[in-house]
Amino acid sequence: MYDESNTTEEPVEFADFNAKLLVLDVLCYDLDVLEPYDAESEDDGDEDLDVEGQDDRAREYYDDLELLPSQLSLVTELTVDSDLEVLQDVHPGWDGSDDRYDPQNWDDVLDLPALATVYAAAPLPAHVVERLTAKGVEVRSA
Repeated sequence: MYDESNTTEEPVEFADFNAKLLVLDVLCYDLDVLEPYDAESEDDGDEDLDVEGQDDRAREYYDDLELLPSQLSLVTELTVDSDLEVLQDVHPGWDGSDDRYDPQNWDDVLDLPALATVYAAAPLPAHVVERLTAKGVEVRSA
């Protein structure tokens, strides 16, 4: 895991929580840089699922995770898909049938310094593809 104790970096604030989740999926599950939310370590089980099925503890956990510039510089690929593990942490059993976890503001994704490829299970909005490709990011969509 990443050691934050010897850093003087300031955390990066994300304007869009859903965009942050895309990045967190890479950092927590693909690169093992950050510790993912562990629902099994919680005692209360389903008590923290809201009416919509979202796990409020997982959402709070990921919302509170600080992302440092050095961590963000490790992200070279992003996947936009409803099957991401981080999305299943936040909303267990969510099937992707709606757009509740689609980023509305892509600025933070565009600011990722090493981003080279975005894989999208469904076509991204045209203006997002245009901005990504203008930055030199390859967009691969279904």
